[in-house]
Amino acid sequence: MKLSHVMVSETGLKRTNNEDAVAFVVPDKPWIARSMGALAVVSDGMGGYERGEKASAMVVEHLSKTYFKEVGQPEEKLRQAAIQVNNAVVMEGAASSQKMGATCTAIAILPDVLYLMHIGDSRCYIFQNSNLTQVTNDHTAANEMAQSVSLRNSEQTLLFNPHALTKAMGIKLSSGCQADVFSLKNTLQNGDRIVLCSDGVYLHMSDAELRDLLLQRLSLKETSDKLVKTILKRGAQDNFSFIIVEVQT
Repeated sequence: MKLSHVMVSETGLKRTNNEDAVAFVVPDKPWIARSMGALAVVSDGMGGYERGEKASAMVVEHLSKTYFKEVGQPEEKLRQAAIQVNNAVVMEGAASSQKMGATCTAIAILPDVLYLMHIGDSRCYIFQNSNLTQVTNDHTAANEMAQSVSLRNSEQTLLFNPHALTKAMGIKLSSGCQADVFSLKNTLQNGDRIVLCSDGVYLHMSDAELRDLLLQRLSLKETSDKLVKTILKRGAQDNFSFIIVEVQT
């Protein structure tokens, strides 16, 4: 299985700095690549926190280094990396007396299995058989309310900011993993794609529109260019970042 990818991270039209970070890592050593796969990561620094840019950069860098530090079971390695990255961001924030936090969505791609680690409201989609499926759940107040009868019926519901994150890297020290870590059977065929993105993408492009774009079967560069142009044309209110990975068999 061969992988091609395109990666974009833009400030947008309303922000003065880019608090998103992205990475696509394939180990140089073939025996590590065979065991651990390729890793794609998107992170979005939390709005309203003082050092979102630093937080997202730390998440991407530390996760990539920690995951590939030694060969192991990929799902467990992602779980342990998530704990270490979270605590590193917490300690960095404490050392600078500033709040820090970031989302993180990562996928390790191996021939038979896809391993995911997810926290926050960045997303991972899989485009296969002409269908686009979001395989992560947004950790937002709105999404939790939608899934919880008790929250929907609570008098406190109107006090929630629906976009507020309920989970993120760097909120508190923890010996356990706060992120969702799970695996999916890799049934991807030639031309199928994986899309990771920050919320600045789906703020301006619905899932249906993203599916329609992918259905055009354009090259990765052409797909990327169209996606960027659409987001900019619609105002690019936030930083926006994405990684599109294409499978070639």
